[in-house]
This record gives sequence, C-alpha cells and structure tokens, in this order.
Amino acid sequence: MLNSETVSNLISKYNQPFTPKMLAGMLDGDIKEVEYLLGDLAKADKVRCISPSNSLYVRANRYTHGMAPDPRCKWKYDIQTAMKLLDLIESKSYRSVRELTKDFGRSRQFVFVYLEALASISIIGMNPHGYYIKTRLGIEQLGRYIQPGILGLLKKYSGMRNQYSY
Repeated sequence: MLNSETVSNLISKYNQPFTPKMLAGMLDGDIKEVEYLLGDLAKADKVRCISPSNSLYVRANRYTHGMAPDPRCKWKYDIQTAMKLLDLIESKSYRSVRELTKDFGRSRQFVFVYLEALASISIIGMNPHGYYIKTRLGIEQLGRYIQPGILGLLKKYSGMRNQYSY
C-alpha cells in the first residue's frame, strides 16, 4: 500500500510531466490508488494537472523564481524558501546543518548555501546554543553578496564546542 509521502518524495525529485500509470509503474502500486493520492496532492498544491484529458501531471513548484544568483555556482535564492528556513530555526535550537536538513527536508548543500547567504547579510548568527535569527530586515538582499566560510567563522567565535572533541 502506498502512502502520500512516498508519492510526494518521488514527485519532488521528478522534473518531467508524468501520468498516474507511470507513477504506479515506478512505485509498483495500483493505478487507482496513485490517482487517489495525486488528487490529494493536487488539493495540497504539490502537483498540478496540466492535461485532464491525458491525465498528465507536473510538480507544482518546478520552476522557482529566484533572487540574485550566487556568483560562485549560479544558485538562485528564493525569499520564501529562506523565510521557511528562518521559521524552522526560530522554532527549535539547531546546532548543525545536519540537524536542520533532517527537519527541512532538503539536501545538506542546499541548507548550507542558504545559511551561508543568510549569514552573509547578517540575518542569522550563532551562539553557544546554535543558530539564531538576528533580524528579518534586509532579506531582499539575499544572494547579492556571499562571504565564503562565514559559517565556520560564526561557529568558531560563537563559543559552541565541538560535540565530538575529546
């Protein structure tokens, strides 16, 4: 039996249009069950039906309109994604990128790049308890200037001790 999370995880990585039959084949599941789950995901705005006659779907957030690109590797920053990351940091004390990644649901590289961009414009800081939000003002400058290695400097001067040191 399939669940919505399994289908959602597959769809989040798939950039091409798909049909319920294709998904059922990929997940080795029943077409009717996949169609039902796609209906739920469409209501949650995670997928969009682009051709009702052919039952053709696409991921809803395929094309994110980003902000300024990172000069080092052509990253495009999305303010809404940064705000979600800030909300997550505000909700709990995080001491590492790995901890944030588990709860945010994106790759470590993705979270690291966003944290580096946020720290470069002094939106987040670090203290002995972990990351914290200094201000949310100036978020529109996200990605305009990236200071390489700023997270390492913040950790060094934060007073946070390495949990693996002997």
